[in-house]
Amino acid sequence: MASSNSVKSAVRVFEVLELFDTLRRDASLSEIARQLGYPASSTSMLLQSMVECGYLAQSEKRTFRPTPRVKLLGSWIAPVLDPNGAVISMMDWVGSECGQAVVLATPESMQVRYIRVVAATGTLRMHVTPGSVRPLPTSGFGRLFMSRMSDEEVVRIVNAHNGQCVQDSARLSAASVRRDLQGIRAAGCAVSFDRVSPGAGVVAVHIPTAPTESPLAVGIGAPSVLIKSNATEYGALLRNAVQRYCGANLNSSGAGRNARQALANA
Repeated sequence: MASSNSVKSAVRVFEVLELFDTLRRDASLSEIARQLGYPASSTSMLLQSMVECGYLAQSEKRTFRPTPRVKLLGSWIAPVLDPNGAVISMMDWVGSECGQAVVLATPESMQVRYIRVVAATGTLRMHVTPGSVRPLPTSGFGRLFMSRMSDEEVVRIVNAHNGQCVQDSARLSAASVRRDLQGIRAAGCAVSFDRVSPGAGVVAVHIPTAPTESPLAVGIGAPSVLIKSNATEYGALLRNAVQRYCGANLNSSGAGRNARQALANA
């Protein structure tokens, strides 16, 4: 069995790599330690180990950056997520247009994982962290993914969720969830607010992927007040972005109508 220190070190390796994905530039030891809240001494040992393994390179200025070896890790899993590909470019463009957090998500069993985030730049914004998880049956992204499941799968997930609930008020009605999923299917997007995090919400749409790839969705995360007032515009922006960058056959002229319908079902 791995020791707690080994597990902590493994987690920190991924946190370092995710930090570079956010910074998109070289970083010094002191900056990495400060950003991640690590002691300088253990950060130094960790970075040197990653250099020795070929995952980081150190410059003459004593700054660090990931090597091309990092890019090759997992490239076979989801080619659509190539760093120079359409999905990453699309997220950056959506972020520049709306000023809010843009989130890329994928389902994992009974939860949704945020695998990439473009940070918000607006004055009224929501902080979202890459790697965060949300419950599949109660989150906006989760309901979006469930909208492509069969009724049998939906009932199984609802029953599993209810089996973990301590309070009756947290239990879900399968019939109510199915009605919500019907609205999402009709709208082509999911609008959700105040479900998982009070004061926060999301508008999300599917990203087309190959049958062998994991499902993906992109969404705009923002304070609930912005989701309520801008759901139509956010829905249209996302659908147009997917069509523009990913070649999806989406009807952008219906984006506003679909977002309004999804907002009515939120």
